[in-house]
Amino acid sequence: MLTFGGYKGSALSTMIELLAGPLIGDMTSAESLRIDDGAGATPCHGEIVIAFDPQFFSPGNFIEERQRAEKLFESITGQGARLPSQRRFIARSRSLANGYVQIPEPLLRDIQQLLN
Repeated sequence: MLTFGGYKGSALSTMIELLAGPLIGDMTSAESLRIDDGAGATPCHGEIVIAFDPQFFSPGNFIEERQRAEKLFESITGQGARLPSQRRFIARSRSLANGYVQIPEPLLRDIQQLLN
């Protein structure tokens, strides 16, 4: 797993590694890679969901703070970058509109082989 952003990115990656690994009783990425043994499969890893109520933590006008957050999101997407989960939400909308889920041909063949 590669980090980004120099030492700050490394520190952020370490924090996430700890939160989604040893601190919840699961593996680190290095331990997961050893189990994978070069197969390139989906990593075995921990999952952690951290949720908080922004209104509770807001020091003032929650509506104004939310509008500021939305402006930040617009500036990110306005540069051509993608927000987390944006691709998934687009794919879900497309699948619901089409009535089916589109998958790559090689994946379909793999699935069909597993069924035989």
